[in-house]
Amino acid sequence: MREDIDRERLRVFLDALGRTFRRPARLYLTAGEGMVWRGLRESTRDIDVAYDVALEHHDAWIRAIVELKERLNVNVEEASPGDFVPLPPGSADRAEFIGRFGEVDVFLFDPYSIALSKLDRASSRDVADVRALLDAGVISATRLRELVEAAITGDKRRRAKFDPARVRRNLDALLVE
Repeated sequence: MREDIDRERLRVFLDALGRTFRRPARLYLTAGEGMVWRGLRESTRDIDVAYDVALEHHDAWIRAIVELKERLNVNVEEASPGDFVPLPPGSADRAEFIGRFGEVDVFLFDPYSIALSKLDRASSRDVADVRALLDAGVISATRLRELVEAAITGDKRRRAKFDPARVRRNLDALLVE
């Protein structure tokens, strides 16, 4: 059983990644770990990531991640909101740079995309995370509604589990509270 990830354990992982993988890369924190980094949640179970790394360094990147998972006893999952939901327009521009660890630039994934993916699942923890993003002023209700609608209406790729009507209902319920 892996231990939960708090901000300190997340920082230890990022520092170790920067020391282990010695080539340029971009790492995006894509879920609960971003909430932990922002101080909006105490811990998370996994470190969900997306990344950009040169093809010739991909194998070394994967080896570094696997080695760190074992050595640090953390669960790292490759998962991007875009794997599950349509991303709102401009999502890449809203990634927030949080630091350079060795040659690895680390970003928090677009908070509106994260909110959309959490509205899609809508577990109690997901809804609490979206509420925390709103309450902290990381996202605004008006802009969230606009970007969710733009993502839904602009979606060109059908996803088996994504239900726009469900997302709209979940958003309406959240914003009425």
